[in-house]
Amino acid sequence: MVIRWGRNGRFMACSGYPDCKNTKPLEDVPEPQPSDEKCDKCGNPMVVKVGRFGKFLACSDYPACKNTRPIPLGVKCPRENCHGDIIERRSRRGKVFYGCSKYPECDSVSWNKPVNRKCDACGNNYLVEKYTKAKGNFLECPECKHSIMLQENTT
Repeated sequence: MVIRWGRNGRFMACSGYPDCKNTKPLEDVPEPQPSDEKCDKCGNPMVVKVGRFGKFLACSDYPACKNTRPIPLGVKCPRENCHGDIIERRSRRGKVFYGCSKYPECDSVSWNKPVNRKCDACGNNYLVEKYTKAKGNFLECPECKHSIMLQENTT
């Protein structure tokens, strides 16, 4: 057996490839973690799994139910009459952005990560994380532009 590198990390493969296609994973595959979410299709609990694009929710009744969905950030969609959650997504080129889980019915998107915290100035339901060289990390209201500085660890 020889050590190879694949899209899911390192693994051991037979040196007689292509005649022998025996492989074994090197890293331990993490066990699925339970979550509070329920499956939309069968009602069983969802578990947090790790795939090649990161963490996601999957039905615990796999392979009978193959339902999956992204992990919500805990922020509701800001659009009127939309009952979706804001989730992390990736553009065609791999850049992370945040959009509504009800896409394409709702096209609410943001490049900045939303945080489930009310604005002190205008009462907006969420703030977004931002970073500038001048200010560093801070939270900003997308409606009134009120900003809150985040504590930096100086250790």
